[in-house]
Amino acid sequence: MHPVVTASLVSLGKGVVENLTRSVGKQFNSPSNLSFLSEINHAEKNTSTSSTGFQLGSLSEFQLKESLLRDPVVVSFAEANPNSRIFLQRRSDGTMQVGSSSGQLLVLEKDSAVNQIASAFYDKSRLQGSSQSPLHPETVFLK
Repeated sequence: MHPVVTASLVSLGKGVVENLTRSVGKQFNSPSNLSFLSEINHAEKNTSTSSTGFQLGSLSEFQLKESLLRDPVVVSFAEANPNSRIFLQRRSDGTMQVGSSSGQLLVLEKDSAVNQIASAFYDKSRLQGSSQSPLHPETVFLK
């Protein structure tokens, strides 16, 4: 290949890459993305506080588990699945999913108090390494 043509192609490629990286950096810092990041931060702060106003983070893993096992929604799910292992999983939309070893699933409403308690229990269990399923690393046993 001719040296002048080669140098021109390399220069052209370099210019394209520089323009792309500059535009990606501008897009990340755009106001719409900053508002999205602030929404994420706001949502993370709200997950540690239940609708009753107390800090779920201050409760122990045992207290959170007991609270979940007394919730009417969880109680009815457990009663509908006798002799089954009950577990929790976090879904990508922020809701918690209660499942049983029999294959039944229950998705908790996103803004409900029981979803917030389940999320706090899930986080504490994962952080402390307790109640986790050895076969399913993203699963926490409830019962």
